[in-house]
Parts: sequence; C-alpha cells; structure tokens
Amino acid sequence: MSWYCYAVTEFAAENPAEGIAGLREQPVSAISEAGLTALASPAPDEGFDEASLQHLPWLEEIARAHNAVVDEASRRTSVLPLRMATIYRDEDRVREMLAEHSAQFSEALRRVRDHAEWGVKVFASLRAAEEPAAEAPADGRSYLRQRLRQRQARDTRTNEALAVAERIERELAELSADLHRHRTQDPALTGRADRNILNLACLVPDAGRERFLERLADLRQSEVAGVEVEVTGPWAPYSFAGIS
Repeated sequence: MSWYCYAVTEFAAENPAEGIAGLREQPVSAISEAGLTALASPAPDEGFDEASLQHLPWLEEIARAHNAVVDEASRRTSVLPLRMATIYRDEDRVREMLAEHSAQFSEALRRVRDHAEWGVKVFASLRAAEEPAAEAPADGRSYLRQRLRQRQARDTRTNEALAVAERIERELAELSADLHRHRTQDPALTGRADRNILNLACLVPDAGRERFLERLADLRQSEVAGVEVEVTGPWAPYSFAGIS
C-alpha cells in the first residue's frame, strides 16, 4: 500500500493526527522511526502520475486535503510540512525516509518549535500622476516631454515605495526568528491592480506574536500614500521546513 505523507513531527506516545481525515477522507496515521513521526494516509492507486497532476480539479483536491491535515496537526504540535504529493510505496520506505533525514528533520523541528509563520505583503500603486492639462500634447516634442515627466514621476514613486518596503523588512527582521523573501506575485495571482513589491514569510516566536502584530498595526497606520501592507497567518511553517 502506498502512503501519502503530509508532514513530519517529533515522535510522541500519542498519535498527533488522531481523528484527522486526509486525502479521500482516509484516516491519517502516525508512522514513526528514529525519534520522528510522519503523518500519512493511504494513497489512491491512481492519480499520481505526471498527467493526472496536471488535472486542475484533482490538484485542487490534493492541495485542500494536504493543507487541512497540516493546519490541524500544527494546532496540536510542531510540524514540518512536506511537499504536496509526497508519496512512498509502503511503510518501510516512509521509515527509511525518516531515518535518512533524521538529523535534518530534527534540526528543522528545533527551529520551528513554538513558532508560527506569518505572511506580509507590501503593495504599491505606481501609476504616475495625471497631467493637469486636459488637452492632448500639441506636437511630438510636447508628447515626449509629457511622457518623460510621467516616467520620472513613476520612478520617484517606485523608489519611495521600495524604500518603505525595505524599512518594513528591516523592522520585521528584528521581531522574527527568520525571514524568507518569496518572489513577488503577479496581479493575475493577487487579484489586485497595484503591484506587489515585497512578499515576506516571517517565522515569529509564539511568545513574541503580540509585539509582532502590534508593530505591523503601527506600520499599516503609518502607510505612505499608495503603499499598503497585507498580513496573513498564523500558518504552519511551510517556508521554513527546509526539506523536500
């Protein structure tokens, strides 16, 4: 029987996944080795070849089940989320995986224990200020001058927004155990017309959560015109698992 693995956690006498349903409502089991436990459920016999994983509805089902298991388990204990669609052919192979990577897993679990991931995105509206004159440029030279002014205005706003984002990152670094800078997101993904100029994952100690959120609230209240800070979390430490 193949097993779909969701996350790794430290071994405990009680199953940290007790009562959790995984993919296709299969119960999540605890498979342990080398002082570690993999949270896993029986995998369907079909659906995990490359062609099937390109099928969007099936991929969405996997993602929902994977995130649901990881999120619920993370409320009970510290977990290291594994990549989506991590499959092993039997329990012995799962145990071999735990033994092979035990040092890496143990170190990562030590880092994330009593921490949570918070997402911080900074967005900026970089549209250049409109020209006060309603009339179109009289000639080609006037048009070029207008375009130059617009480009200069946009460059100025871009630099101002990036300076704000850099300041936010510096301040949050002081309140976080670790930071991970993700790629900024395209408007097609964010659903917003403005530009994502910073996309951070912050590993925040549970004991420092209130201070972190209070500082973020201050930063949001002091936003400069055209710059907005979006905060999400807490999440399981996907960005800081450091494992494949």
